[in-house]
Amino acid sequence: MKVIIPLIVGDMTERLVTERRLGTIEDCDERQMASQVAKCKTMSDINQLLCSYHYLFTNHPKIGNVVSVDGTQEYVIRLLTERIETDADIIYDALKYG
Repeated sequence: MKVIIPLIVGDMTERLVTERRLGTIEDCDERQMASQVAKCKTMSDINQLLCSYHYLFTNHPKIGNVVSVDGTQEYVIRLLTERIETDADIIYDALKYG
């Protein structure tokens, strides 16, 4: 959870800001959302959180239905995969240019 929580906060904050910029939502507080994410201890907690913020994922077909258990797992796996790929790129660049 130590790795997953910051990834979820970052991704969902980005989604909140994007949706607010598009005018699809008005009253959503990033700090409150981050606080709710920080309280997550299990995949079930994450699923409940994503169900509360389901409207952030409607325009993202790669994720699927985050309100389902499978959708929540896919979302978390996607975030972790992106993190691993980013870390691998950073390591590769450091070795190549360092």
